[in-house]
Amino acid sequence: MKLEDATHITADAMDAILGCFKSGSKITVLVRTPGLPDRDFCMTDDNLSEVAEMVERRRQALKGGGE
Repeated sequence: MKLEDATHITADAMDAILGCFKSGSKITVLVRTPGLPDRDFCMTDDNLSEVAEMVERRRQALKGGGE
């Protein structure tokens, strides 16, 4: 599949998913292929720094280190 096609499909899915949440919610899709960082895919309507902070909060909570 071409990246452009994947982008369109992802954008449509993101719109559908956001319909399940309160207005103002942000969405980010991350896709990675372990060992192949050049195939990473990120699509977001958010600030990537805030996305990274949320991922870190979730990581900490999962390992029991949340505040």
